[in-house]
Amino acid sequence: EFNISKIKISKLSKPFIIAEIGVNHNGNINLAKKLIISAKKCGADAVKFQNFTADSLTTKDSKKAPYQIKNTRNEETQYKMLKKLELKKEDYFYLKKFSKKNKIEFISSVFDEQSIDFLTKKLKVKFIKIPSGEITNYLVLKKLQQIKNKIILSTGMANIREIVEAINIISKKRIYNYQRNKISIINKKLHMKFKKRITVLHCVTDYPVEEKFANLSAIEKLSKILRLNIGYSDHTLGILAPLIAVSKGAKIIEKHFTLNNKLAGPDHKASLEPSKFAKMVKYLRLFEIMNGNGNKVIQKCEEKNVKIARKSIVAKKLINKNEKFSLNNLTAKRPGTGINPMKIEKLINRKSKKKFQPDELIKI
Repeated sequence: EFNISKIKISKLSKPFIIAEIGVNHNGNINLAKKLIISAKKCGADAVKFQNFTADSLTTKDSKKAPYQIKNTRNEETQYKMLKKLELKKEDYFYLKKFSKKNKIEFISSVFDEQSIDFLTKKLKVKFIKIPSGEITNYLVLKKLQQIKNKIILSTGMANIREIVEAINIISKKRIYNYQRNKISIINKKLHMKFKKRITVLHCVTDYPVEEKFANLSAIEKLSKILRLNIGYSDHTLGILAPLIAVSKGAKIIEKHFTLNNKLAGPDHKASLEPSKFAKMVKYLRLFEIMNGNGNKVIQKCEEKNVKIARKSIVAKKLINKNEKFSLNNLTAKRPGTGINPMKIEKLINRKSKKKFQPDELIKI
């Protein structure tokens, strides 16, 4: 159990935090509802599901990934596993409506052209997520040319050339040129327009990802190369990686979410339970507050300390009337209520208009 009332950090517009429910509903609509409610309590901006059918996603004899076998303790085919994790079309309508009622954005991943049509034309979602496994699926990328929804493109298992090629296909006309390992923007107008629609997520596809493979510096590099908004889809254990990602400029943080790591299913073990997810959200919001706007100015909280911590020009020893000021009879001491010590040279050789006792603030 966790007490969300203790999390008092104000919610900011960035980063956009997605609770990746994925298939952690285990094909159960009631569990899906509980996950939505819990994600909202944790402070997530959105929940993300996956829109697929086993028949359209994989062949019947396709093997599971090693992590899926390990996490499910079952060597059944990928098809049989996915068949159990499907949701019906009416379930998606219900869950989107349920999400809206709970004031949290509903997002879903697409795995084929049919799911794109369903989510955009029937469900009318705001965001379309392209999972890492589809970044080389030409049919899906080509279909995305027909939509105007915001796109989140995950890049697990991809190199920079594959990312550039995918974006060039989605955008209809080529935005980038890739030649001899050099990338350049060749359509600046389209790039600026497309920048408002797409966010590219750095991602490493393994469950869980070992720390040495997280490669979080890729966030900064992708931002520099693509000049697009970059986010991070995290598969590491714990909450440290998302915090580092935001410090490197990630605009979206996506993290797998479960009610219990011990539930049966391929992704539960690499997901965050509510208490840890809420803690992650708290720290991400706190980071935004602490990060500030970068302008080096006196902060409001500092103003009360200026006169106390800074110094003024004072008499170093007794100064008689008409005696010339010099470095021998002037010094700087607290408080900072008098003449700024930065002006001490302007006083040198000027005659004192009155008698000053040692430590007395100099007035002219």
